Amino acid sequence: MKRRKVMALAAATALSIGIFPHFANAVSDREIQEKRDAINAIRSKQSAVQNKINNADQQIQKLQTQQKTLSSEIDKLDLAVEETSGKIRSLSADIQKTKQDVETLKREIAEIQERIEKRNEILKERVRSLQESGGVISYLEVLLGSQSFSDFIDRISAVTTIFEADKQIIREQQADKALKEKKEKELTDKLNSLQADLKELEQLKQKLNEQINQKNQLMANLKQKEQEHHEMKMALAEEQELLRKQEAAVKYQLQQLMEKKRAEEAAKRRVVADHTYSSSSSSGSGSNDTYSGGSSSSRGASNVPPVTSGAFMRPANGPITSGFGYRSFGGGEFHPGIDIGKRGAVVPVVAAADGYVFRSYLSSSYGNVIFITHVINGQVYTTVYAHLEARLVGEGQAVRKGQVIGYMGNTGRSTGPHLHFELHRGQWNPAKSNAVNPLDYINF
Repeated sequence: MKRRKVMALAAATALSIGIFPHFANAVSDREIQEKRDAINAIRSKQSAVQNKINNADQQIQKLQTQQKTLSSEIDKLDLAVEETSGKIRSLSADIQKTKQDVETLKREIAEIQERIEKRNEILKERVRSLQESGGVISYLEVLLGSQSFSDFIDRISAVTTIFEADKQIIREQQADKALKEKKEKELTDKLNSLQADLKELEQLKQKLNEQINQKNQLMANLKQKEQEHHEMKMALAEEQELLRKQEAAVKYQLQQLMEKKRAEEAAKRRVVADHTYSSSSSSGSGSNDTYSGGSSSSRGASNVPPVTSGAFMRPANGPITSGFGYRSFGGGEFHPGIDIGKRGAVVPVVAAADGYVFRSYLSSSYGNVIFITHVINGQVYTTVYAHLEARLVGEGQAVRKGQVIGYMGNTGRSTGPHLHFELHRGQWNPAKSNAVNPLDYINF
C-alpha cells in the first residue's frame, strides 16, 4: 500500500508537469533569495548614503558656525568702516579750517611785508638826506650852535625827538621782520600739516576701499558655500529618494515571486490530491483543468524591436549616434550611456528586461524619463530611458522584457530626437558611478 502511494505521488508530480507546463519555470528558492540579497544590497547602499547625509549635516553645522563667524567679522568691518568714515569727515573739517588759516596768514604776511617796505622807503630817504648834507649829522654841533638858552632847550627837544623817531623806526622794522619770520614759519608748519593730513586722508581712503573689498569677498565666499551646500543636499536627497523607490521595487518583485510560489505550491497540492483521488477511484479520467498562457498581443507598429535572448535586449530600433564614455567634443565630458537615433515618425521604446518602474517623470535634464530596476541572477541593474516624447508606464508598475513603455522624442536637454539609454550595474546615483557600457550587455 505504501509503495503504491509513493508511485502515485511520483506519477502525480510527473502528470502535474505535463498538465501545467509552467511549473517547469516555477519560482525557485534561489530566485527569492536573490531578491532578498538585492534588498540587503540596496539597504547597505542606503546606509552609506545616510552616512553621507550625516557627514553633510556635520558640514552644515560647520558652515553655520563659519557663517556666524563671518557675520561677526562683517559687523566689525561695518563698525570699522563707520569709524573710518567719521575720521574722514573730521579730517576734512580740519583740512578746511587749515586752508582758511593759511589764507589768513598769507594776508597778515602781506600786510607786514607792506609795512616793512614802507619803512625801507623812509630809511632810504634818511640815508639820501645824510648823503646830501655831506655826512652824518652831529647832534652836538646842533646843540652848540644854539643862540640862547631857550634856543638850546628847543634844540635838545628837537634832537631828542629825531633820535627817538629813528630808534622807533628801527625797532618797528626789527619787530615786523621777526613777526614776518614767525608768520612764515607758522605758514610753513600749517602747509606741512595740511600735506600730512592729506596723505593720511588718502591712506584712510585706501584702507576703507580695502575693507569694502574684503567685505564683498567675504560675502561672495559665503554665498558660494551656501550654493555648494544646497547642491550637495539636493544630490543626496535625489539619491536617497531613488534608493527608497528601488527598495520598494525589489520588495514588490519579491512579494510577487512569493505569491507566485505559494500559488504554484497550492496548485501542485491540488493536482496531487486530484490524481490520488482519481487513482483510488480508478476512474481513469484526467483533470479537466487547463492553463491558458498569456498570449502576446500584436505590438502594432512594425518598428518595435524583437525580443532577443540574453539578459537584456535593445530598447529601440535605430542607429547608435553616440557611444558610451568620454566624448571627443563638448569639452570631453563623460557620456554615461548610448544615444539611439530616431528613424521614423513614431519609434517605440521597450523595456530592455523584466523589471519594475520606480521613477517615471519629467526631468529638467532627462526630459520625459523612465527608470526601471531589474534583478538578474542576484544582481541589481538599473536602466534609464530619457528624452521620451511620451511615457506609457508609471511608477510602481511591473514591466516585461520587450513591453512598449514610451516613444522616442526630444524632451529635456536634447540636441535632437533620440533615445538616451543608460545601463547601471547596481543602483543609479547622481555621480553615475555604476554606469556600464550597454554594448557589453546587449547585441546591437
